[in-house]
Amino acid sequence: MKNMRIILAVLLAMCLFTACGESGGGDTAATTAETTPEPQTEPVPETTPAPTEPPTERETQPPTEPPTDPAELAAPDIISVGEDAYEIIPGARYYLWSPNSNLYLTVDGDFRFASFTQDEFTGGPNQMFVFEKVGEEDTGTRINYVYKIRVLGTREGYIDVDGGISDSDGTGVFTTAQPEGEGSHEWTLRAQRKAGFDDIDLPVFSVMSRVSRFTRCLDVSGVSTSPGGNIHLWGGGSANNQKWFFELVSDVESGKITPRGLQDIPPVD
Repeated sequence: MKNMRIILAVLLAMCLFTACGESGGGDTAATTAETTPEPQTEPVPETTPAPTEPPTERETQPPTEPPTDPAELAAPDIISVGEDAYEIIPGARYYLWSPNSNLYLTVDGDFRFASFTQDEFTGGPNQMFVFEKVGEEDTGTRINYVYKIRVLGTREGYIDVDGGISDSDGTGVFTTAQPEGEGSHEWTLRAQRKAGFDDIDLPVFSVMSRVSRFTRCLDVSGVSTSPGGNIHLWGGGSANNQKWFFELVSDVESGKITPRGLQDIPPVD
């Protein structure tokens, strides 16, 4: 009898164990069935950046093409001093070389109110000048040919006088498109003797300002012989730092002449 109770207890325990196992398995299946997969997201298409506008050209950039002379040049003006007679060709390009320093008249940049200095020869547009004839004046002792001086190294145009008037030595000069004052764009060329330079066949002039009543000229400040020497107006015209030898750009480009600034020439005392 005792053995029977033991056997029944064992069978009852096995039944309970089996029932618990089946119940646990059902819960696992239900949990698995209830699991929801993560939603699939649509790929984000790559966007192409909007095209950028090309940079605008700076107004102060120098010309990309080197300037040239017109196909047909005007007849030359003859400017005399004593027995010497020099030609100036309106519309032609010129380099202006200083016998005082062996340097060239140079505009300092392509912008409004750019100033002028003397510098080593480069042959670039910033050292090229064109004399545009605007008239003649007969003073009784000479004929003054009046010119506007166009600066090819700047789009601002012409050599002008600071403030449009020239009533004192040391007045500055710079480039403008429109004259600062009546006649401040206008200049005359006064022929000068080639003191110490009788061996060269080039015209030498002082460049006189009309607004000074032709009493003041382009002058190298302080009689400087150094690159970067400032150019302003000063009275006179016959000093070596006020003289300029005119070299035709076309003669340099063709090899007819060698720029004075590339020759071994000591400054004049």
